[in-house]
Amino acid sequence: MRRLIPLLLLAVSPLPLASAVAQTEAAAPALLDVPKLQFTKRVLANGATLYAIRDTATATVSINIWYDVGQRDDPPGRGGFAHLFEHLMFKTTRNLPGGVLDAVNAIGGSTNASTLFDYTDYYITAPANQLEAMLWIEGERLRNLVIDEASFHSERDVVKEELRQRILAQPYGRILYTLIPAFTFDDHPYARPIGGTISDLDQAELTDVRAFHEAYYRPDNAIFVVSGNFDPARLDAWADRYIGVIPRPTRAIPRDPAKGRPIAARTIDAYAPNVPLPALVFAWRAPFAADRDAAGIDLMDAILTRGAASRLRRTLIDEKGIASAISSYNLPARDGHAFALVVTLAKGHDIDEAEAALSAEIARLRNERIGADELAAAKNGLFGDALSARETARGRAWELGGGAALTGDAHLADERLAAVRAMTPADVQRLAQRWLGDGTRVTLRYRDESLRPAGYRGDSPPDLSAMGPKVPPASAAPVTIASDADRETRPQPGPTVPSQPPQLADQRLENGLRVIVAKSSEVPLVSMKLVLDGGDAADPKALAGRGDMAAALALKGADGRSAEAIASDIAALGGTISASSEPDATLFSVNVPAANAEAAARVLADVAMRPTFPDAALPAIRSQQLAAITVASKQPIQAALRVLPSAMFGASAYGLVPTKTSIEAITRDDLAAAQRGWMPQTATLIIVGALSPDEGFALAKRLFANWTGKASAAETPRTAAPSGPRIIAVDMPGAGQTAVIAAMPTVGRDDADWAALRIANAGLGGGFQGWLTQEIRVKRGLSYSAGSLLDTRRDAALLLAATQTKNESAIEVAGLVLNQIARLRSEPMSAERIADRATYLANGLSNQTERAAGLADYLASLVASDTGIEVLKTEISAASPPSAADVAAAVADHIAPQQVTLILAGDSKQWIAALRERHPDVKLIDTEGRPLP
Repeated sequence: MRRLIPLLLLAVSPLPLASAVAQTEAAAPALLDVPKLQFTKRVLANGATLYAIRDTATATVSINIWYDVGQRDDPPGRGGFAHLFEHLMFKTTRNLPGGVLDAVNAIGGSTNASTLFDYTDYYITAPANQLEAMLWIEGERLRNLVIDEASFHSERDVVKEELRQRILAQPYGRILYTLIPAFTFDDHPYARPIGGTISDLDQAELTDVRAFHEAYYRPDNAIFVVSGNFDPARLDAWADRYIGVIPRPTRAIPRDPAKGRPIAARTIDAYAPNVPLPALVFAWRAPFAADRDAAGIDLMDAILTRGAASRLRRTLIDEKGIASAISSYNLPARDGHAFALVVTLAKGHDIDEAEAALSAEIARLRNERIGADELAAAKNGLFGDALSARETARGRAWELGGGAALTGDAHLADERLAAVRAMTPADVQRLAQRWLGDGTRVTLRYRDESLRPAGYRGDSPPDLSAMGPKVPPASAAPVTIASDADRETRPQPGPTVPSQPPQLADQRLENGLRVIVAKSSEVPLVSMKLVLDGGDAADPKALAGRGDMAAALALKGADGRSAEAIASDIAALGGTISASSEPDATLFSVNVPAANAEAAARVLADVAMRPTFPDAALPAIRSQQLAAITVASKQPIQAALRVLPSAMFGASAYGLVPTKTSIEAITRDDLAAAQRGWMPQTATLIIVGALSPDEGFALAKRLFANWTGKASAAETPRTAAPSGPRIIAVDMPGAGQTAVIAAMPTVGRDDADWAALRIANAGLGGGFQGWLTQEIRVKRGLSYSAGSLLDTRRDAALLLAATQTKNESAIEVAGLVLNQIARLRSEPMSAERIADRATYLANGLSNQTERAAGLADYLASLVASDTGIEVLKTEISAASPPSAADVAAAVADHIAPQQVTLILAGDSKQWIAALRERHPDVKLIDTEGRPLP
């Protein structure tokens, strides 16, 4: 995927650009083994359930909590209430006046939560010596949460912004959040919109929130899973002290017993604003979570959609060119939510054509038995995914706790895998006939609002506001913040559990290929990345997007393997393979169980060294690229990001983005020319995970030593002289939100001030404690997310701040973003805050590199930007952060608020006049970059 900017700040849908992902069937080796989860279980005196998964190889511990309350428990007229309360659980408590987030931050931890249909889950991951404090925090917010007007109103506004961001500002957001629930269920709480509605949230009152907390947030309605490095005896003692002493209420927990009724086939024509390409949805009600057939849905989902050789991708995208993207929804739910297949059409094709093709594929699954090899490959794909999910302590906790929360069975994940392993071709056919029938199918035909027939309202969800359990008023007095004299203090940490960063080994083969190997885990997984110098910066000016297309086309044929064979071979090994082009490099990646590392590496070598670039595959890739550009133009944050490169880098290599014109101009010969720049002398192979350095180097020599070629000395200039700060407005009529991006040039990792700038950036927009989140989300409720990052490239670096808000608050938010950047100079960071931000950065990188794929990604970013890999040791440590004087000096030298370029992308008629009052030189353009009056 072309990385316009590595923006990980916002929960927005990723662009389906040239990043080609392949997996799936082929001649299958033996089925992979997935070690079962090993755990202990206790039920505390008050009914709380405690599971423990011990792992002494890690220096961290994760507490994961599932409360048996979810969307189905939203009270009548209060849709989205469970989700709103999830947010409130991070606010103040009797003994935490700064809030739960501050407390987690103070112990060097990370935390988050999510609400699904039947449960709400929370987690804290922190250094292992903070386990007692973590349990104290969880007990504190369970029994002593302070629910006041300030917290309630600010978080209600944040949740409304989240709904706008996920639904109104996303072209296809209504499909999952509104349409599938509304029309796949009758008389069941699942039929209500996921996350509720803004109107329901506006009706909520503080007394409702207090009643909801008392009704559902109680120890006998909670499952705790502690996973990581801990002493079992101390865990039990602390769990009894901080959780087990909380009284168990005597009142019954309110429940809505509705199970719904079977639905008959129905077709809904649906319309929404800013839909760039039509979409088709087939949805069926899925089996209950405890039903053995639920594993069959997992398997059929893999057969149909998992990877480039899956049936729907191969048929609808590659062969027929009808679709530009395929996705599925298979969400866990106690009463069986919906299994849905979503086809985003390619330009020039219509819904009737897509419906006929999709119907034929579903009928084939019902009417014809799948081949043994294809079935084995799909199974191994699921087993490989399961290994990846269990790579970390928190991942194992999620696998265990999710099953326990849904069905009461902590073995559910293992039982699902066993059921998948046992399934035969006849079983798959039987399950398809039972669950994917035409008579129970909901068909959604989704198009742009401009196509709605006059007066049509057939896509309006039914009124379900009366549904839900009746929640009695709270009986206990509201909790208030304790005085300083009465306040409990958080337990102190125990002895530090030492953490060792991965040890990196670095060699060059005789042909010049650099090989980096790190044995980072005992989990039997391997992640391999081949980093090829060049990337987007090597694209000729008129052929922007050439690198993306070359990367994607390389997966369509290599050394006698067809596209299907490449994808099938990798999936049969239980792995994934992908290719992408980024600013400074082209990347090929393989993730696979360690037992199959050599076979997967052989495929990786073929696609990078011996691609055939088949002509027949080019039209589909071009169509997907064009569709991605079209979809991006309808998403505020992506539309702003497409404008940013040229605003910051002009017409230089870093300033180019793919356009319809450039994509259509690219020929196969152009792609072959790009591949001729993939040479061993300027390439790096990264191997991390379960292989030792000796094993990794030997593997590289066996498969890559015969790679030959001579690197070209010519190099395209990546940057141009800065054009100076600019104010750009992108008009997106009807957009549900406005994106706000502020960027300025700065220095990268090769500068002596880099460490200090990392701290400054973490203070500006690092997580919940960053100024941007505090000022925009926490204090004012103007956005669901806001943050900043340092985008480092080989020849340039940017400080980038970004957020998204409702159109009417765009100018206020833009001012807040600019003010926080200026605040870096006017409000120097204290030594205490610097230490806090250093811990935040170190823990974030430690969490990323705990996973093999995460470590490979990090090392690839260093290699691509020509940074020495030894910086891992310093960036993963919080031991010796820069001084306050060093941070202040770095900010003074490299953060210039007057050099900020500001970009707003949204429905400009709602804010352009106010923007022009503040910035008379604003340039207004459309999503194609054309000037507007």
